[in-house]
Amino acid sequence: MRGRVVAIEAIWDGDTVHDWFVRLLALTTDPVAEAPMATVYWSTAKRYLGEHEADAPRHPVAAAAERAGRALAEHLSVPFHFASPNTPDDEAPRWRP
Repeated sequence: MRGRVVAIEAIWDGDTVHDWFVRLLALTTDPVAEAPMATVYWSTAKRYLGEHEADAPRHPVAAAAERAGRALAEHLSVPFHFASPNTPDDEAPRWRP
């Protein structure tokens, strides 16, 4: 990926096949861009979290994406942004530097 990573962002998306899912993006400068890092679907989230956590009241896709996104952001020493971690919302505000 070109550019310096300045943040990791989780954003909701969805379709009729996969229902709601979360995309993890690396946001860069010089050039300003976003690079897809991962897409977290329901089945992936359940495997990642395990059955106990996957049955928690919070959407498992959000919980898995937040855990992975925070770990990646911490590893890169950049901020993590997830504007709507508790409710699927594909129009939630995006990260701005």
